[in-house]
Amino acid sequence: MSWTTKRLKHLCVDAGQYGVNVSAEDYASSGHRLIRTSDITEMGRLGPRDDAVFVDVPLDARHQVRDGDLLLSRSGTIGRSLLLGTLEEASTYAGYLVRFRPRPSTEPRYMAYIAASSGFQSAIQADAVTSTIQNFNAERYANITVTLPHIDEQRRIADFLDAEAIQLDRLAAIRIGQLRLITARVQSYLSRIAEALGDQHGTVKVRHVLQKIEQGWSPQCEDRTAREDEWGVVKAGCVNGGIFDATQHKTLPAGTKPQLRYRLRTGDLLMSRASGSLDFIGSTGVVPDGSPRQLLLCDKVYRLCMDRTTMTPEFVALMLGTHGVRQRIRLGTSGADGMANNLPTATVTNLPLPDVPLSEQADIVKDLHDRQDTARDAKDMLTTQLALLAERRQAIITAAVTGQIDVTTARGVSP
Repeated sequence: MSWTTKRLKHLCVDAGQYGVNVSAEDYASSGHRLIRTSDITEMGRLGPRDDAVFVDVPLDARHQVRDGDLLLSRSGTIGRSLLLGTLEEASTYAGYLVRFRPRPSTEPRYMAYIAASSGFQSAIQADAVTSTIQNFNAERYANITVTLPHIDEQRRIADFLDAEAIQLDRLAAIRIGQLRLITARVQSYLSRIAEALGDQHGTVKVRHVLQKIEQGWSPQCEDRTAREDEWGVVKAGCVNGGIFDATQHKTLPAGTKPQLRYRLRTGDLLMSRASGSLDFIGSTGVVPDGSPRQLLLCDKVYRLCMDRTTMTPEFVALMLGTHGVRQRIRLGTSGADGMANNLPTATVTNLPLPDVPLSEQADIVKDLHDRQDTARDAKDMLTTQLALLAERRQAIITAAVTGQIDVTTARGVSP
């Protein structure tokens, strides 16, 4: 069997086309679905329509997509790819994606598997441009070299990998479902406890136990982790997981004086104020003991200074994660999903909390944290299994598109 080496651009009708440049303010309720990098899953699938955004603007021919087009991310999660099949609706793609359209002599599925292989991904990482964000433009993609056989063999390899991917993706879907179920059960338990506490003790609005609410400062920063002698400014996602993640920060450049009034301290209760996803708006976390001492609050995160003679930050953080409160946050957020969602202070200060005596809060917090820790251990195990499945998937793809597997005889490669 004869294999040839070519550049990606020689397998396509052009050297790659950038997507349409529109801002979040131009999103519409209908029109063409705008496929963004965030809509492409790690497994190279198009995300659910519930998370879709739309644009209602005239489109040039180069921004139109069709079955068999390959989209590659050029910023952020560079290298993430999506092979377009039959779309449910008229669609286009965003400016941080590059479209490659295979020639008739190239099997689109094979090209998509090439893009998912370790060799292709390694070539991207080796040549990536790193500034404030990672970038990989159309020209760099177009000049990546790939090795491929005759189109008939490409189709046989693609057929083989389709069958393998179905099995692996089915296992991954089961693990993802288990992760969601664990999260749902923990939140349901939390919500039941909060409801029972409210029935027993009554409720009070946040503003009645709040001393101050403030948002921070977001100067131009370097997108890297700060050293011990440097200052960092936390990102909006520092509390996305329901706990404070100190690694989610950027570095304050040398020469920029830190505004010390925004310095984070142990016990600070933080809440996400702005996000492109309603799922993360209103997420909370408490800065634990032992966190880096030189972190600053950003302007997309609130700091809630509670009256600690009445309620502890840990108790409030938990009570703000119930189903009822989450729904109030969604209804009280300005903007639409996928756009610049902002959580007004009035919404936050009017959220209800069970009016539990301070003396009882520590035991409640301990019980809920114990359950969350158990759930987190289970989720960590499932996340590890998902990572192993992804590695296995890429290994099979890489072996097939480099000729290490004879697909005419290989059977049952996946677990």
